[in-house]
Amino acid sequence: MGNPVVVIFLTFQRTGYALRTIRAARERLKYDNLLWYLADDGSAQGHIDACLDAMKGVNLIGQHTLPSGTYGANANKAWDAAHSLSSVTLWLEDDWELREDLEIAPLVSLLENHDNIGMVRMGYLQIRMRGAAEGYDGKLYLNLDRVPDAPTFTGHPSLRHRRFRDAYGPYREGLRPGETELAYAESFYYKEGPGILWPLSMRDHGPWHHIGEEKA
Repeated sequence: MGNPVVVIFLTFQRTGYALRTIRAARERLKYDNLLWYLADDGSAQGHIDACLDAMKGVNLIGQHTLPSGTYGANANKAWDAAHSLSSVTLWLEDDWELREDLEIAPLVSLLENHDNIGMVRMGYLQIRMRGAAEGYDGKLYLNLDRVPDAPTFTGHPSLRHRRFRDAYGPYREGLRPGETELAYAESFYYKEGPGILWPLSMRDHGPWHHIGEEKA
């Protein structure tokens, strides 16, 4: 059995999307030691109960809801809890549906064995992103450039090693979700530390699909 990976499931109110995201991940995400953490940013109890019901049968290591929290506080609390059990986390917001089977063991192994890599991005390849093609363990990846005007770091689905947070710190708290993401991206752009890879095998869109337009 591989080392544990904790799915940090970040959610707020979007029940229909959240249930689709949970069900697809449970069906298509392949790994033999997957744990879950439910991080809710102040939803109504009905939403929380629906998510917990959809998670019945998973190895749920914990949950919280922050009555007046922010994206940053919500994410940081989950990150702390996850790292008490695992060095690798899978980040999943509540409107990303996995539409193909995805075996993550090779990506987890990559993060565990290469100290220069801190995150494997699994969402879309976006305009202005660029990087150098590099080979790891017989597969090709883009090692993404630190370019301030390119969306290299985003809230898309990703795998992150503990060293990523050690280098770039926790999320800033007290900001709106988009502002929080931009603030963390700035930390990545201007600090030295492990890089972000994007698997070339995922084509331009990857196996995860963004399924909603409701704001976080």
